[in-house]
Amino acid sequence: MVLNERQEALCAGNETDFSGLSAVILNCTLKRAGEASHTDLLLSVHAEIMRRAGVSVETIRPAGMPVAFGLQPDTTKRGWPEDAWHGIGTKVAAGDIPILGTPIWLGEESSVCGLMIERLYAMSAELNTRGSRASTARSATTSSPATRTA
Repeated sequence: MVLNERQEALCAGNETDFSGLSAVILNCTLKRAGEASHTDLLLSVHAEIMRRAGVSVETIRPAGMPVAFGLQPDTTKRGWPEDAWHGIGTKVAAGDIPILGTPIWLGEESSVCGLMIERLYAMSAELNTRGSRASTARSATTSSPATRTA
């Protein structure tokens, strides 16, 4: 990924080491792995900036993966023959920085993103070792140029 001049300068000026952190990017494009995607291009900038800061980054593209819908953490226990969410959810839970990237269609996120949000919501019932919600220790945000304010 080639960064622009400003991004290069910001990366070069960064003195903070984030090498202990890991990020999991869920690229919610509607295109399967191997197909060109504008969402992938945008997310690759984020990934490159984090890598240069020492963050370990993994990008997952759920389109084309057999992810079942529903609010159960493991849908195979409810009759689904297979569900790729277990592997995806395990990686998201192990990471420090969860990122959802989605194309916007008529003001709405992609159906793949909706499915990922649904499955992430199912994880909210899981408890950590202290008995509190495992998902409350983290937050994620998205920003679109059309919704940002100065």
